[in-house]
Amino acid sequence: MGCVICERVFGPKAFNGVRELRTFKGYTVDFKLKEFRRVPTETPPEFIDFDSPEGRRLLVGMHHIATELLNRKFAKLA
Repeated sequence: MGCVICERVFGPKAFNGVRELRTFKGYTVDFKLKEFRRVPTETPPEFIDFDSPEGRRLLVGMHHIATELLNRKFAKLA
């Protein structure tokens, strides 16, 4: 099971009935496949599993930013 906070902030959003994956640090975040991916036009695509060392580093950074954003949002409500 993934982090509910991260999925809330960086999970897919629906726009006009189409689900669009969000990005973090230039990577598309796919919670369903549990990977970060980057598909540049001039180099081969890059896939990073959440369970890899680099994936875990990205997840920690994403979690930090997600909690910070939600804390700011809740602070405005108080």
